[in-house]
Amino acid sequence: MTPRRSGTKSTSINWGAVAACALRLTGWFAVNVLAAAGVLALILFAIGDFSLPVTMAQLANLADRYVAANAIRRDQFDSQVIIGFFAILLTVTFFRRGGFARAFEDASDKGKPSDAR
Repeated sequence: MTPRRSGTKSTSINWGAVAACALRLTGWFAVNVLAAAGVLALILFAIGDFSLPVTMAQLANLADRYVAANAIRRDQFDSQVIIGFFAILLTVTFFRRGGFARAFEDASDKGKPSDAR
């Protein structure tokens, strides 16, 4: 005879719902990262006066100066670019926060009509 635990109830985990939520969150995060990269590309394009040849010339100039710089200056530039990218990512994430909340919705509720009044 096994002892009973009073007041505890065994619950099973719905792994399908967990997987669906994880996939939705992964997709949401991937879209945020791609949108942030797009904003960064748009900033670079704006530096080039919205002209592809000028943008490429500016990037070539930046690459030449980056290679010629010493390690301390490269590290400073790298940290500035990374901080800028994460600031853009946080901004994009803030404006897409509604999708984060929708990722946790139960998939079984989508087929049911809502009680909108």
